[in-house]
Amino acid sequence: MIWYTILRFQLIFLSANHLKSDPNLLKSTSNTLKLWIMILNCSGLELFSCSSGIRSLQLVETKKLNVSWYVYTHESRLVLLATGMQCKNLTGYQISSVGIVRLPRFDMAMAKSEANSKPVLAAEDIYIVTVYGRIYCLQLDKIAMQLYCYRFYRDAVIQQGSLPVYSTKIAVSVVDNVLLVHQVDAKVVIIYDIFADSQVPVSAPLPLLVRGFSRANAAASQLMGQNVEGLEGKDSNHGETVIYADEWLFLVPDLICDIANGVLWKIHLDLEAISSSSSEVQTVLEFLQRRKLEANKAKQLCLAMARTIILERRPVPMVARAIDVLVNCFSLSIKTGKHHMGSKVERSSTSGSNVNSAIDESISQADTSEKSPKQESGSGTHDKSIVKSSSVTSESEDNVSFAKNRGKSINVDLSSSEQNGGNLIGTDVSGDEAQPSVVRPQAPGSGSTSLRTDEQQESLVTSAAISPDDLCSFMFAPVEEEMAGDSSYLVAIIVEFLRSANLERLKVPLNIYVLMIQLLARNENYAELGLFIMNKIIEPSKEVAMQLLASGRHNFQTRKLGLNMLRELALHHDYVLLLVQDGYYLEALRFARKTKVNTVQPSLFLEAAYASNDSQHLAAVLRFFSDFIPRFKSTTDHQTYSRYLAEMNTMVTA
Repeated sequence: MIWYTILRFQLIFLSANHLKSDPNLLKSTSNTLKLWIMILNCSGLELFSCSSGIRSLQLVETKKLNVSWYVYTHESRLVLLATGMQCKNLTGYQISSVGIVRLPRFDMAMAKSEANSKPVLAAEDIYIVTVYGRIYCLQLDKIAMQLYCYRFYRDAVIQQGSLPVYSTKIAVSVVDNVLLVHQVDAKVVIIYDIFADSQVPVSAPLPLLVRGFSRANAAASQLMGQNVEGLEGKDSNHGETVIYADEWLFLVPDLICDIANGVLWKIHLDLEAISSSSSEVQTVLEFLQRRKLEANKAKQLCLAMARTIILERRPVPMVARAIDVLVNCFSLSIKTGKHHMGSKVERSSTSGSNVNSAIDESISQADTSEKSPKQESGSGTHDKSIVKSSSVTSESEDNVSFAKNRGKSINVDLSSSEQNGGNLIGTDVSGDEAQPSVVRPQAPGSGSTSLRTDEQQESLVTSAAISPDDLCSFMFAPVEEEMAGDSSYLVAIIVEFLRSANLERLKVPLNIYVLMIQLLARNENYAELGLFIMNKIIEPSKEVAMQLLASGRHNFQTRKLGLNMLRELALHHDYVLLLVQDGYYLEALRFARKTKVNTVQPSLFLEAAYASNDSQHLAAVLRFFSDFIPRFKSTTDHQTYSRYLAEMNTMVTA
C-alpha cells in the first residue's frame, strides 16, 4: 500500500492575466517554485524534492518504519505514522523547508472494555489541530468516552488533559483558534478555548445551524449568469439539508464537505449566540477578547455585556473583574503591538521603568509557557537563565497568509459552492456557527462588487481590545444617561476602573474624571469629592479644575479646590480671570504682578472695580496700570474710568 502527498513551500499563486501581462514576473516566479513529494508505504516514508527547471525527482531523505496508517494535515505540516499491533505507537515527522524533523515517539492511552481485550486505534480517531500556533493531537477513546489532548514539543510529546465526549462519533474543527468538538449523534457542538489550558467549555452545547440563502449571494450569482431561483427556494426551507448527515466529511481546520449534495461548507462562529449562552461574564469576555476574525463584533459584544452588568447593578466585585479583563487585554495588546487601529494610546508618565519591567515579565512568561515539561522539571529555582524549548508549530509564512485570507473573508457574504452547475447556496451556522461556505472567486472587473466603507473599516480591526477612551465613550457615558437615582454605585465602578488602569499604567481619559465629579456633586457628596482630589485619585488637569469650579457654585470648598488646582498647574491666566470674576480683583492684581501675567485685559479689572462702587479700589487699579503698563494713560480705558472716578468723588463730596 502506497500513499503520497505533495507539499508546497514558497509557492506563489498568480492568475493567468497577471503572468501574461508581466513576463518578468513569470520568470521570477519560476525561480521560487519548489515542490516536496512525500511517499508513504508500509515500510516507511521517502521525501523527494523537485525544483523548477529539473524534470526529475531528487531523493532527500528516507525513514524506515512499519506503518499501519498515517494522518497528515497541511496546516501543521505534520504527519503521524502508527505502528504496533494496536496502532497506538505513533511517530511524528514535521516537514520543513530544510527537510524532515523527527519528533519523539509516543504511545496513546487506550481504555479496555474487557480484561484481556486489546483495542486497536483507528486513523479516524486521531485529529491534528493547530490552536494559537501550537500543534495538538487529539485522540478519541470510545470506551472511556474521552478526547485525549497531546501537545507536541521538539523534545517531547506531553498529554495535557482530556475532554469528555458524549457521542461515539465525533468530529473536530478549529475556527479562529477555537476548538469545536462536534457531537455527531447529539447534533450539537461543544466549544473549548484552550488558550489557558482550560478544559471547561466556553458555553453550553450549541446546535449547528444552516441559515437561508442570502440576497447578497443571490445578486452575486446573477452577476455571474447563474440560475439560483430553484436552489434558493429549495434551500430556504432546508428540505434537503440534513445536519450531520452520513455523507458529511469534516476537513481540517474549518471545512465540511457534503458529498451527497456536492457542497463545501465553511464553519463560522456566532459570537453573539456563544456569549448569550453563558452566564460566566468574565470567561465570556476573555473568550471574546481573543477573537481575531470578527474582532470588531467581539469588541461591540464586550461593550454591550459591560453596560448590561452595570445597568443591572451586579455586585461591584463582579463588575470589577470584568473591567480588569478588558483593561488587562488592552494593556497586553499595547505591549505586543497588536493594537494599531488609530486609538490614541498614552501611558502614564510615572510608569518609567515599571512599564519596561512589565513588558519583560510578560515576555518571560510567554517564553516560559512554551517550555516543555521536561525542561521545566530540570530547571532549578535559582537558575535565572531560562532555556526555551521551541514547540512544534506550522510554518510562519503560511500562518500569516492563512490568517490574512481568513480575516478578509469575514466581510464577504459567504456561501457554499455546488459542484454540479456551480450554483451558490447561501448558508450560515450559529452556535459555532458553522456557517459552512466557500467564497466563489470573481474575476476583476465590472462583475466585482465593492465592500461598503464600514465593512472595510471593520476588516481593518484585528484586535478586540478596548481602549480606556472607548470604555469612557461607549460604556460609562451611555450608562450614566440611563441610570437614575443614587449615583454612588456608578462612582464605585469608576473607582474600580481607575484602580485597574493605574495597575496597568494606562492614562485615563479626562472625561472619566469630569463624569466622576458630576456624579459626586449631583448627590452633594462634596466631602468625598474633596478626598478624591487630595488623594490624587482624580488627577489634576484644566478640565477637572473647570468642572470643580462649575460644580462648586453651591459649595465654596469645592470651588476653592478648582482654583487651587489651576494655581498648581501654573494656569495663571485662567486663575487671574476667575479671581476677577469672583470679585477678588485686587488679589488678582497682586498675583498677576507676582507671576508676570500680562495677557489679561485691564478693562476687566477696571470694570470689576467700578462695579464695586468703591472709589478707592478704582483709583488703586488705575494707578496700578498707569505704573506698570507703558502708555496706559493714553488709552481710552484710562480716560473713561478716570472720568468715572471723578464722578464718584464728586458724588461723595456732595
